[in-house]
Amino acid sequence: MNERIKALYKTHIIEKAKDETHTGQLTDATHVIEAYNPLCGDQFTLYLKVEDDVVKELKFNGYGCSISKASTAVLAESILGKSLTDFGKVWSDFMEIVNENAKASPEQISNNEYLLAFAAAREFPERKTCATLSWEALAKALITH
Repeated sequence: MNERIKALYKTHIIEKAKDETHTGQLTDATHVIEAYNPLCGDQFTLYLKVEDDVVKELKFNGYGCSISKASTAVLAESILGKSLTDFGKVWSDFMEIVNENAKASPEQISNNEYLLAFAAAREFPERKTCATLSWEALAKALITH
């Protein structure tokens, strides 16, 4: 892992794990999605308000390790104000960034430092589940609706 990715990991994961900007609940949510990892106990409930195919609001409640909480916060910031189609692109970029078998370097996939911070999961595959927990739950829910 290059030094830049290490530095992003150390600073951005810690910062976003403490960030409470998107924590809470939406009483008028159009989608309520559960993200749960029974192996470690990380669990989040995501509340989305989608209007005209655009994510107008996203809040989440729950608990987990720093990586899963930071990743859920970054997910919220990454899709807020975007269409569900745009979510598909952000989702595929994120999944490629954390994929240890990806052919492209993380920097070739995105220039978003908060997404790039999770590239460290390439070297720690056991943490990949933490990083992708909420992302995968949201993708699964949106694809089935």
